[in-house]
Amino acid sequence: MNNLIPPDLIPQWIPGSRTLDSSHLGWKGITLKGYQYDEQEADIPEMRDYMIVVYQGGQSTMRRRAGGPWQSATVERGVVSLLTRAEQSIWHWDKPIDVRHIYLSHDTLAETAAQVFGREPASIEIDDHLGCIDTVIPQCMKVLEDEMAHGGPGQKLLVDAVRTQIAVHLLRRFARVELPNLNPAVFSPLQRHRLLEFVEDHLCENFGLESLASTVGLSPFHFSRQFKAEFGQSPHSFIIRKRIERAKSMLRKGNIAMKAVALDCGFSDQSHFCRTFRKMVGVTPAEYRWSA
Repeated sequence: MNNLIPPDLIPQWIPGSRTLDSSHLGWKGITLKGYQYDEQEADIPEMRDYMIVVYQGGQSTMRRRAGGPWQSATVERGVVSLLTRAEQSIWHWDKPIDVRHIYLSHDTLAETAAQVFGREPASIEIDDHLGCIDTVIPQCMKVLEDEMAHGGPGQKLLVDAVRTQIAVHLLRRFARVELPNLNPAVFSPLQRHRLLEFVEDHLCENFGLESLASTVGLSPFHFSRQFKAEFGQSPHSFIIRKRIERAKSMLRKGNIAMKAVALDCGFSDQSHFCRTFRKMVGVTPAEYRWSA
């Protein structure tokens, strides 16, 4: 999938006059572009992102073919077309059209699906749709257009909210989402690997429940419940035990300062480290080092 075409290269396949472009604003997972096209037939390449076409002008007949017979629909203001990612197709329109393209990344859709369903989807499939009457997407597009024109404080938060709204709308109306056939109280092998890797890499840091939950695409509430079912203890207890295990390993080496051990294992200070270590192990860190 490394050869999928990003939004900025789409004009090579669909020539037209660009009327607006949000690329320079650095929005995450979503891009808004505007084009005016003459009547034409376009070979759509395998795109990296999902493309939502929002029509701005009068009526036109839109036709589509992807390895089978032509399909046809009338498009106009208030109608949207949806082009899935990673699929070639041919589109033809019989009159000049004025459109907005909303490009949504697959990662955005997958992350939103994980939040909606409480676990990572096994697959997400969205078929092309020639013409759908839709009120949600044009409203979202207007918000993005206004943000491009005027901007201001809080732009990232606003755009993130609109991106999530569009993703949820696509999942509800257009997507087929397959969930893994797993007990909902069990992490998938990939989730477990990501979680344990995150803990090992960030053990010296003061991270919270939200950071842990985000590694496996769950809400903090669902994560806490699933974590306890998986490991038989709370995330907090698990992290403390991991820190003590690392401390033991460092203390057995015998030549590392106690303060350095405390900081590298994620304790706020040496005193906190010593109290927790004695409570968990039954001896002080110094006594443990001496006996080892």
